[in-house]
Order: sequence, then structure tokens, then C-alpha cells
Amino acid sequence: MLYALYYPQAIKPENTIYPHTSAQPFQFTIERMRHYMGAWHSVTAVLFPDYLFIDCEKDAAEEVKGKIEEELNRDKEIKQKLPLVPIPAELSDVLYDLCDGEHHIPMSRGIIKNGLAHVTEGPLTGYDNRIIRTDRHKRLAWLKYSDEVTRNFAKDSTSVLLAGLEITERVS
Repeated sequence: MLYALYYPQAIKPENTIYPHTSAQPFQFTIERMRHYMGAWHSVTAVLFPDYLFIDCEKDAAEEVKGKIEEELNRDKEIKQKLPLVPIPAELSDVLYDLCDGEHHIPMSRGIIKNGLAHVTEGPLTGYDNRIIRTDRHKRLAWLKYSDEVTRNFAKDSTSVLLAGLEITERVS
């Protein structure tokens, strides 16, 4: 089961090893394009910057949460408790379908045909019907992970995922 730990000052999970448990916290990342110094560059961005994820049973997730809280509160007088949130199965399934073994979603490529995005290569292949918005300039796509999300959505909705999508041509 996938759990999220809300931690706004999220530490880099690879900096901390938890030897007494097999569960290791991680963050999901995406490949996206950024334009600087007159050219487009591929960069890696954290998909959910304020969260650490733990993929394990609830007991192991609670143990990792306790260790992170202990580390966070080591030198503080006011102790912080971090909420542990179970991730819905729909979102978990979509994330693992799109990600590689390193919890990273690589860039996809596609075309615009009759006003709709069609992915031709990359992890978004087969997810054409879930794309609800594209930004050709920023080379991004917003995907719904739940069928309950309508096409008219708020940009900051919690029911959508962000992924890199480069549109290479427009076909009428």
C-alpha cells in the first residue's frame, strides 16, 4: 500500500537510510523541459514537493514516520507530528503505471490531431483519454487519475497529475 507523509520541508529521502525497516521514503519525479540560456533543457522536478512516499504495510509506514518525526524534532522544543495519508488505489495504480523503477516519469512525445493530444511515445502512451489539458509552450500535460474528474477542472486540483509532454506536430 502506498502512503504519503505530508512534510513541507521535505528532506531528500536518499540522504536518510532507515536500516531497521525495508520501507524507504521516496519522492515521485517528472522529466520536464525548461527554456533558459536560449535553449530548451531537460530537467527533473519533484511531482509532489511537500510529500514523502512510503510503499509498504501500515506498521512499517508508521515506523518510518516515527523515525522522520524523531529526526525532525531532535533539537526542537515544540514537537511536530506528521500526518500519514493512505493514497487511493486509483492514484497509486496510475503512478506506478507511469513511473520507471526509480519513481520517475520520463518525458513523452505526441501530436495534436483534431484538437486532441495523441501520445506517440513515452509513458503516457495509452493515456490519451486521461489528458484533460496540455500546455504546448511549457510542454506539460495534466492527467486525470480518476474518472470522477470532469474536463472543466481547477488547475490546482488534487485529482490531476502533471507530466511532461512535448507536442511535435499538429495534424488537421
